[in-house]
Amino acid sequence: MESSINLVSPKNAQLEKEQSRLRIARILALVAMFSVVAVAILVFVINLTLPINSIKQQESATLSNIAALHGKLVQYYLIEDRVNHISNIIAQRGQLPSTVDTLLAIVPGELSVNLLQIDAQHVSFDVSGASLVPMNKFIDDITLLGTQKNILKNVVIQQLSLDVKDSKYTISVQADLK
Repeated sequence: MESSINLVSPKNAQLEKEQSRLRIARILALVAMFSVVAVAILVFVINLTLPINSIKQQESATLSNIAALHGKLVQYYLIEDRVNHISNIIAQRGQLPSTVDTLLAIVPGELSVNLLQIDAQHVSFDVSGASLVPMNKFIDDITLLGTQKNILKNVVIQQLSLDVKDSKYTISVQADLK
């Protein structure tokens, strides 16, 4: 029996498995290397096409514009708030300007108004002049304002005095507004 038995076979199953694993590892390494190269080339192209410095400059310019507009917005809100408050004051003020105009219109030319105080419900004023005749006309007109035009009520003459030095009569009147 001369046939020889070869105990070492030229094909080893474990060696073949390791070699196939090594081939797969080499292929994966090549794929990873090419993907890293592709990403690096892509980043390089993006950096060339989109300059970062200009984007940062545009960002800083936009932020400064926003800051300037913020100041204008604050001014706008302050002005709007003031206008609303003024509108509320004017709405609550009532008819005081027309009342003042009416009161000053009845003062004769020979008399002068020394003091005029008006609040929401009361008016008081001092009128002076050299003669009692215009004072009488003034008192009559004040009385008419209370009775006919319904502007004043409870008209009270506080004081009628004579300043001997200046030869002037002064009358102080206080009334309630309707």
